[in-house]
Amino acid sequence: MSPKDRPMLGRLSLPQDRHFRPKLVGYTAQKPNPMAVIFGYSLLYIAMVAVLILMYGIIPWLMRLPGSPFAQDGVLTATGTLIYAMTAAVLSFLVVAIAALILILALRKYLAIVQNRHGPLHYGPGGAFQTIADAFKLVSKEDFMPAKADAWVYTLGPIMVFISAFLLMAVLPFGKTWVLAPLEAGLLFIIAAGTLSAYGVLIAGWSINNKYGLLGGLRAAAQLVSYEIPLSISLLSVAIWVGSLNLVDIVEAQRSWWTLFPLIVPAFVYFIASLAEIKMTPFDLPEAESELVAGFHTEYSGMRFGFFFVAEFAELFLLPAIAATVFLGGYHQPLAGLWDFSEVLRNLGSGTQFGNFLADIYGLLWLLIKTALVAWLIMWLRATLPRFRDDQLMELCWKGLIPLSLVGLVLAVVFRLIFKG
Repeated sequence: MSPKDRPMLGRLSLPQDRHFRPKLVGYTAQKPNPMAVIFGYSLLYIAMVAVLILMYGIIPWLMRLPGSPFAQDGVLTATGTLIYAMTAAVLSFLVVAIAALILILALRKYLAIVQNRHGPLHYGPGGAFQTIADAFKLVSKEDFMPAKADAWVYTLGPIMVFISAFLLMAVLPFGKTWVLAPLEAGLLFIIAAGTLSAYGVLIAGWSINNKYGLLGGLRAAAQLVSYEIPLSISLLSVAIWVGSLNLVDIVEAQRSWWTLFPLIVPAFVYFIASLAEIKMTPFDLPEAESELVAGFHTEYSGMRFGFFFVAEFAELFLLPAIAATVFLGGYHQPLAGLWDFSEVLRNLGSGTQFGNFLADIYGLLWLLIKTALVAWLIMWLRATLPRFRDDQLMELCWKGLIPLSLVGLVLAVVFRLIFKG
């Protein structure tokens, strides 16, 4: 549309930079080099995969080399185990942070596509480094505290919420041997770690000495505690079907058939409940900006607010990763029971350590693909559905998901007795 159609536009001094030229006078988004855009958007994914390979494959191999002071006969000593634990904790934090940056960028771009707009454009090729710029902004932002806030509890709230998501990294198997803590009760550990976020949200709302923040914290804690029940029951249904709480055993039991097929009801319940745990639409009442003035984290700024924000998107990576692990075969390719390429890689060089390394990388890529698909499904719902009212949200949980999760539990027991009894 030309300025002649809108006389007022002719009197405005419009900027010459086409990045900011109004759409009414012929604005088109800058179209950078497609290869640069692909490389820019792939860079964070490559970085996350590289850190995972470094943490699970390269560092343990270096520490177990002959003559290493950290290992004896290929087994890490007490000192080596301590050093590796500290290194893995730092790298796990880096993986969670990079995953959050990736998913924030992916969500913003996907919402832009759905809403027929451009999304991030100006930092990096095609806006690929927008979330990195946002991270620097949060780090440099002023960090203030309300005068009457409880200082220690005010700081502890966001830390607990982040640690709740961070702990899930410990038991997730990214490969057959790529798991930091192969606990025999891994599923119970996931349930226990997930409940910490409810305490963090509650004390965050209470600590700011603001009645609206307290109401937001109570509302958020009620939602998280309520939806933790059907989520936990759906995970226990998987344990009953497989006969183990160990996540590696659960993945290995899915070599031929995913648990999604016999346990479609628990899988559906887990998916809906995980939306509420992530606080994603239609369950985003804890942070509905316009209605609740941002709820429990109203008085937070800087990196303390950043921990809440990163934790939410870390869960958008970790809860789909758990779904991929317990329902979609984890690091196994589809129909691995018929033919498994990872076994071809594992037997490369007569079963050498290098072959195991290649097989674990292959499994890692499959797990990340499945995780990305579940995360995309969550983003699709985020862009599509309206928000529930608070009474509708709680009614869906107590009258819908909890009874349905118990039905799924009973079905898991029946199927176990029929097919594996």
